Amino acid sequence: MNMMISYQELVRTFLSSLIAALEEEVGYRLFDRDTRKVQLNGNGIHFIDIARRLIQSHDDAVVEIASYATGYKGKIVLAVLPSMAVEWLPQVLAEHHRAHPDIKVELLDTQWDRCLKAILDGRADLALTAGQPSPGTFSSRMLFADEFFLICHRSHPLAQRESVDVAEVAQQAFVGFSQGTSIRQYTDQLMAPHSFNYVLEVRQLTTMMGLIAANYGVSIVTGLTLFQFQHKNIAIVPFRDLSLQRGIYLVTDKERQLSQCASEFYEFLQEKAESFIPRSAR
Repeated sequence: MNMMISYQELVRTFLSSLIAALEEEVGYRLFDRDTRKVQLNGNGIHFIDIARRLIQSHDDAVVEIASYATGYKGKIVLAVLPSMAVEWLPQVLAEHHRAHPDIKVELLDTQWDRCLKAILDGRADLALTAGQPSPGTFSSRMLFADEFFLICHRSHPLAQRESVDVAEVAQQAFVGFSQGTSIRQYTDQLMAPHSFNYVLEVRQLTTMMGLIAANYGVSIVTGLTLFQFQHKNIAIVPFRDLSLQRGIYLVTDKERQLSQCASEFYEFLQEKAESFIPRSAR
């Protein structure tokens, strides 16, 4: 009995010291004490509420970290060219969401150079972009090739042709995409041996669609964007003997390992790309 009493006194002394130290650290009393009892005061109740929330937040964070590591839950950021988010990618994302509803995929649709910068800055896990980036900095895998098409008003003389060549397009009023866009890099290569008659430059696909539908001029677009140009006033004409294609690459940071869910998403995109039939071959 004496040993039990001594133990209780020891515990009481230890708890009193612990409470006193805690009250000194927070700067106010947490308990009201008298000779009969010790109980939480208003400050103590508030303190306990905050402590419980902190513990719950810690527990939630541990669960989230574990889920992220195993790939059961998580977030993936995909940087992508706007021209690639028109036809193929939306279908792929919808299928992925149905199969993995706990994985959140965020899209960062921006210019090709900003897609790569987002990878380097850590703001994106993966990027879908045109052209192979520097192998010294990025890991990349080509998914498929995107071909080029002429678009013009249905009343335009070239609209009735089964195919055209670049020299014929160079003679027309040409509406081009602005400098800095992915497709502009390729149209610059196409026009290198020719002298294109630029009448206007735009950045957005919807703007281009409106101008061509109004018969402002002709332009060159890629197969992945043709869905945007399904318009009663617009004709789509393939090129004849055109070897230039736009390679579509899946890009990651060479020095950064993907999370489990991002790695599985990478494989998912590759699988879907293998079964994708480019517009020109349909």
